[in-house]
Order: sequence, then C-alpha cells, then structure tokens
Amino acid sequence: MTRALNLLLAALALCTAANAELREVATPGELAVAIEAAGPGDAIVIADGEWLDGTMKIDCSGTERDPILIHPQTPGGLTLTGAAWIRLVGSHLVVSGIQMRGGAREAPADGVDRKRTSSPIDLQGDYCRVTECAIVDFNPVTREERYQWVTVRGTGNRVDHCYFRGQDHSGVTLTVNVARGRPNDALIDHNYFAGKPELGANGGETIRIGTSHVSVYDSRTTVEHNLFEHCDGEGEIISNKSCANVYRRNTFVECAGELTLRHGDRCLVEGNVFLCNDYRGSRGVRVVGRDHRVIGNYIFDPDRYGIALQAGIVDTSLGGYTQVRRALIAHNTIIAPHGDCIRLVSEETEGMLPAIDSVFANNILLGPERPIFYRAPNPDDFEWQANIAWGGELGIEQREGIAWTDPLLVECEDGLLRPALESPAIDAAAGAYNYDNPSDLSWALANHVLDIDGQPFDDTPDIGCDELSDAPATHRPLTPADVGPEWMH
Repeated sequence: MTRALNLLLAALALCTAANAELREVATPGELAVAIEAAGPGDAIVIADGEWLDGTMKIDCSGTERDPILIHPQTPGGLTLTGAAWIRLVGSHLVVSGIQMRGGAREAPADGVDRKRTSSPIDLQGDYCRVTECAIVDFNPVTREERYQWVTVRGTGNRVDHCYFRGQDHSGVTLTVNVARGRPNDALIDHNYFAGKPELGANGGETIRIGTSHVSVYDSRTTVEHNLFEHCDGEGEIISNKSCANVYRRNTFVECAGELTLRHGDRCLVEGNVFLCNDYRGSRGVRVVGRDHRVIGNYIFDPDRYGIALQAGIVDTSLGGYTQVRRALIAHNTIIAPHGDCIRLVSEETEGMLPAIDSVFANNILLGPERPIFYRAPNPDDFEWQANIAWGGELGIEQREGIAWTDPLLVECEDGLLRPALESPAIDAAAGAYNYDNPSDLSWALANHVLDIDGQPFDDTPDIGCDELSDAPATHRPLTPADVGPEWMH
C-alpha cells in the first residue's frame, strides 16, 4: 500500500465532519466546482491524465482534525504541463501525488501567450501540506526568465516526500517567505533535490529561508532528512536569511556549494552529512551572525573548506556581513584531504571583523596535507576543549584544548570514517558544557544527545560526530530510496 493511500485512509478514518464527501472530478472546470463546494473532511479525487496549462486555486479550508485532501486517482497519475500552477490559498489542505513536468519550453502552436505564475506551487495559506509530488524540468522558454519552483508562506505549512529535479534557470527551488513578527513554523522534510546545473549568477539557491530585509525576524523553519545531489546552481545550496531555523540530518552529495547561515541569528546545524568527494566547488557550512550552533556534522573531502567563520563588516547593513559572535562548533568530524578543515579570517584584513567569543569543542579535524586552520587570527578569546587535529600543520599557535595527534579513523561499511577502538577520540570529549543557564550557547551541547547514526552518547562521550555504541543505528546517509514520493520508487 502506498504512502499516499495510507495518508488518505488515515485522514478519512479520523474524519469527524458529519457531511464529509468523496468528490470525483475529471477536468479543471469540475475541480473548480468541487473546490467551491468542499468542506472539512472532504476528499477530491482527480482522474488520471495530463492537463496542459492546468491551474488549481484551492481556496477552500479544512480543519486540523478534518483537512481537505486533493489527489489524483493514482499517486503520480496527474501531470500538469505548460503554464500550470497550484495555489493553496485556504487552510488545512493536503495536496498529494501530482507531478509537474516540462513547463512551457516551446511556443504553443495555437499562438496563445501562456504566462506562468511566479511559482508552480505556492502555499499561501496556513497549515497546508504538499506531499508525494514532483516537479521535473519545469523551466521557462528562456533562461533569462526566472521563478521559484515552490514558495512557502503563512504558518504551519509542510513540504515533504517530494522530488525536485532539473531546474536550469535562475530562481530558488524552494523558498520560505518570512513575515515580520509571524514565524513560519514550516517543515521541509524527506525531499529529493537534484540536478540543478551551475547558473553562473546569484539567485540560484536550492532552498532559501527569508531575505536580508527580514533577516532579524524568526522563521522557526525546520529543514530535515532531505537529500541534495549535484545541486550546483550557485555557492549557497541552502541560504539562511532569518532567525531560529533548524537544519538537521540532511545529506549533501557532490554539490558545488554550502549550507550558509548568511543572515539571521540563533540557528542550529546538526547531524548533517556532506559527502563532497572533492567535487569542484564543494564545501560544508559557512557561519555569519550570532549565536549559531554547528554540532555533530560529518564533512568529507570538501574542495574548499569544511566550516568557515565569515569575517564581519563594521557597521554592516542588513545585506552585509554581521560579525560572528558566540558560535558553538562542536562534535563535528571534518576530513579534508584537499580543502581546509576550518577557515577563519585574519584580523589583519582591513575593515573586517574576525569571529569572537566562540567555542570549539570535541571536533575531529583531519587535514592530511593542508593546514587545519586557514588564514587564522590566533583567536585567544575562543574557548577550546578536547579537539583533535592532525595534518600538514595546525595553522594557528598550539594551545590547550587542541591535541595534535592522529585520530585513527577507519572506514566502516557505510563508507564513513569513524574512530577505531584504539583511537584517542574514544571517551575523551569535554564535559564542561552541561550548563543550567540556557542563555549560554553551550547548553546546546548538553542537549546534543544523539550521534550521526542516531545512537545516544554515553556518560563519557567520544570526540567527533560518532559515538562508539552497541545501540541500534537509526540514521544513516540518505539515498534516493529514502526520500521523495513512494510512487516514484
């Protein structure tokens, strides 16, 4: 039984609306009539087929307990082409099993000028969900045109188990629009993003949350369990431009870019896997701003760097670079045979502000040939605890809190490098961060209770992102089989 059908049956089983109906439609006109009549708990089932320039303005509303479901008869059975779009204007709506392919790549034979919406899928309402859908090669006639594939607005919306591939024009694949004083509380999970070629210009992010103009406001969006593969649109695969967002347990495979905390404060980057494999332009995480936490990530063979702490600008504008303050960089494992493990700007760079008041704890930094720290300012105001570094040279003055020793990593069945039984990382993590004061960023380390495999840290944790444990592994690097619509598998 498919996940989409399970979703339908579960929702119908919970339905308490007295007049809930199953509405079957076959044409855009019939769909419009069904939407106008739909109420909480209804299911609108669309006959399989292909709609050229098909549009769906879904402005009805369900309830939290009785959402309105809209899906084709067969998961994946309805394909929208041409100047098609879907707008979820109401609330508590669930759209599933629809695919959008091709787009208006050629002028229509009938000579009609088919103008498209700014986004093929636009979640304008609240508490709506787009699941088990696909957008493939849905591109404009010329690359000079641009639009976002998915726009998420409002509050409480979710995009999950979708497939996005082949966006070859400038424009963000999925963007979350942040409103002043109204957090999104959005969830972006279990999606497959792939095949976005290098665009050679700004504006080609795969995910962007907010903009510089609203970057001081909370979005509280969570991006987790997504797979990014060959997403090369521009240098920012994920561009964070708002506050209080979470990026957790995503997998990045050979992408020419990074997860960048470009604007905004108080974000968490935890438990992600970056399999860079020396892919040109690949890197891990770039930090800008205040009170960010980068914890428990695995970054392998970046072309440029594993983690960079961006230099700030004096009296910067919202569109500039805020100085890095109070960053927590902990329990990460970075293996960088070709790039740099950590990039820090030198305070000698005229007009630039190096990171300050930050914590480096329990990281494994392995750079066989290059310096571990590149362009480092010897930051004496950092707190260093129980880091292991090994490579060509350290790049900063040796200090307590950094052990210069081989971490003795071995390749495991899943291809990840982990400490061997005799590794100096075993049971050696610092335990000085179990603070009761939540205003101190280091409290996050005490709440980092699972390693990269989903196994719990014991009373004497290991250094790096992996804990030696006999507990069942509940997480692993994602593959295409783990994400996207079940009907595409």
